[in-house]
Amino acid sequence: MAAMPPSWPLLPAGIAMLADGLVAEAGTGPVGLAAADRAGSVPLILVHPACQGRGIGTGLLAAAVDALRAGGAGKVWAGSGGDRYIWPGVPRDLPGAVAFFTARGWRHSYDTLDLVADLAGYRPPAAAAGRAAGAGVSPALARAGDLAEVMAFEAATFPSWVRWFSARTEGILVARDAEGKIAGTLLLDGPDADTVYAPMLGPAAGTIGCVGVAPPLHGRGIGTALVIQASQLLSQAGTRACHIGWTASEAFYRRAGYQPWRRYAMFHSPASSRPRSAAHDALRYAGPPGLRESLQPREPEPAAQVATMRRVAGNPPRMMRLSTSARR
Repeated sequence: MAAMPPSWPLLPAGIAMLADGLVAEAGTGPVGLAAADRAGSVPLILVHPACQGRGIGTGLLAAAVDALRAGGAGKVWAGSGGDRYIWPGVPRDLPGAVAFFTARGWRHSYDTLDLVADLAGYRPPAAAAGRAAGAGVSPALARAGDLAEVMAFEAATFPSWVRWFSARTEGILVARDAEGKIAGTLLLDGPDADTVYAPMLGPAAGTIGCVGVAPPLHGRGIGTALVIQASQLLSQAGTRACHIGWTASEAFYRRAGYQPWRRYAMFHSPASSRPRSAAHDALRYAGPPGLRESLQPREPEPAAQVATMRRVAGNPPRMMRLSTSARR
C-alpha cells in the first residue's frame, strides 16, 4: 500500500486480480512487485518508496518482459491488455511512472483516457439526444435468445471483445437496424458495478464499455444512441458515477455528457531487451510455471543492493525463487 500514490487507491483489489508476476525481496520482506499478464502486458509495477532508485524496478521490469517473451509474447505493453484490466496504460497523473518507462527505452505509441459522468437524473445533451433519435435504432437489453447472435457479431466485428461478452449473460445492450440485424452493442453494469475503480468512483458506481458499431454503419448516430440508452438505464437503476474506460474517442463521449477523468500514455517494450543479468537468464531457463528451482546464490552484497525475485503464478500461488543483484 505504501508504494501506491494516494490518487490511485486501487489496492488491495487491484493486486487481487493479478495471478502471475514477480516479487522482489530484500532483507526480511518484499520491496517490490511486477505483475505479468501472459497476453503480453505488465499491468502493475511497484517498489517501496524507501527502496526506489536502487534498480529494483528496472530489474523487475526486465525480468517480467523476458518471462513474457519466453512465453511467446512479442510486443509487451505497460498497463493492461490481457485478461486483467486495472488501467489501460501508464497514468499521466503519475509523471514519475511516465519518466520511468521513457528512460528505459519504452516507446510511446498514443494516449488514451477514461471518462465519467454523474448519472443522477441523467439527461443527455440536446444535440446528442437529437442525433440518437435520428439513428433509426431502438437499443434494448439482450435476452437469453439473443446471446448466440451477439457472440457471432462480436466474433466477426470486434474479435478482441469476445472474451468480455462471453463472460456476460446480462448487461448487454443491442441496437438493431431496420432489418433486425445487430448494428452495435455495448456492455453496462451498475449500480455497484464490479470495477477496481470503486474506491475512487464512490458508492453506486456504474460502467459502460466495449461500445462498438459495425463499420459500414458508422456516422449514423448508432453509437450515441447506445451510450445514451445505457446511461438512462443505469440512471434509472440508481447509478451515480459511471465510468467509461480505455478510449481515444473523447469528443464522442463528451457529446453524451461524459467528462475526462484520467489520461494514460500507452507504452510498449523496445524491440530487444537490455543486457540481461544472471537473474534474467535464470528466469528464462527456469521452465514452466509451477516448477520450483533453487539457484546457487551469488556472493553476498550489501543488503540494500540485493533482492530476491520470486515468481508467483497460479491459484493457489506457486513460486519460483531467483537470486539477483538489484544494482542496474
